Amino acid sequence: MNVLSVFPVLSVLFGCVLIIFILFNKFGLGENKKIRYVLASLLLIYVFTAADYALSITNQIPATYSGVTYLFYHFTGLLFYYFIILYTKSELHLKKWMPIVGVYTLLRILVFLPFDHNQNLQDFVAALETSNYGILVFVENSVVSAVNIILMCLAYKKLKKAPFQVKLNESQKNLYKWIKIIMIAIIFLQIIVFITTILGSLDSGAFDFYLKIETLVYTLFFFIFAFSIMHFPVFAYSGNFEDLPNATIQKYAKSSLSDSSALFKQIKMLVHTESLYLEFDLKLNTVAEKLDQSVHHISQAINQNAKMSYPDFISSFRIEAAKKKLIAPKPNTIFSIYLDVGFNSKAAFYTAFKKHTQMTPTEFKKQHKSHINIKNS
Repeated sequence: MNVLSVFPVLSVLFGCVLIIFILFNKFGLGENKKIRYVLASLLLIYVFTAADYALSITNQIPATYSGVTYLFYHFTGLLFYYFIILYTKSELHLKKWMPIVGVYTLLRILVFLPFDHNQNLQDFVAALETSNYGILVFVENSVVSAVNIILMCLAYKKLKKAPFQVKLNESQKNLYKWIKIIMIAIIFLQIIVFITTILGSLDSGAFDFYLKIETLVYTLFFFIFAFSIMHFPVFAYSGNFEDLPNATIQKYAKSSLSDSSALFKQIKMLVHTESLYLEFDLKLNTVAEKLDQSVHHISQAINQNAKMSYPDFISSFRIEAAKKKLIAPKPNTIFSIYLDVGFNSKAAFYTAFKKHTQMTPTEFKKQHKSHINIKNS
């Protein structure tokens, strides 16, 4: 047996074990189960692809079922981007994007339907070289590959720009650098897959070889990424006590912080009296150092008493300050206001404002004016 022929089987076995590990172990993925489900779904596509390739190489699967892998391919970029959005606690308006993804998927299904049910995959690929349908598949697959690569580049940019809620220690900084390197490698992975797909389509005689190479690349890069990301705590992005590993939560739950409400009052007083919320890059460490407490105790007190994460807690002070400025007789511009109260972007301000008030700043101003008019009439 060729050594390369083993990799599809190893990918399937290793991938299944890793999926189970992701679903049932917390590690650095936090309390949000959706993060684990999305990452597991992404890995499942790669596992399915590896199984598909293993069966295709040995002619144990008809082209009809093998084509299902082709159909799932466009979800890799989408899931990868969504995973990074969840992991970094960034905002994404799913309702706006779901119809676009639905249409995108429908178009791919329409391309998928004409697959020949009676040919094995190798014969099918060979037939594509001399048909108009083959040109359509080639172009469509190229577009999808380009979209996947773009989405992964955007995910990397999102990870790189996402703010931390705590200062990283040296080991965490090194791990973060490693994760960024892995992400860059995954982008190159997609480029390599794109190239091998083109070469395999143009040279049907070497199609099996390119399938094996593609599976090997998947195995080496993506599973390393999944393993690495689990060991970089999402707590660094969320500041949420519940996102810590279970062992840490249990340790601090049984710690000297017997009354978190007293510490929470100190935190509120400090943030308010010293106007710490005006610092757009205010980290948990700063609050902890000023109160001579651990970062985890500060996070625990906020989570248990305010019932919100650290960034949402700080945003609540900023929003209250912004509301006063918005209803002033001669209010400043939105740009000036969100900078004055500690936000570093309009998008972050609007997202936080709507989260805390269920309306936009403009809607809030209009509502306030309507109340004033009613009182005066």
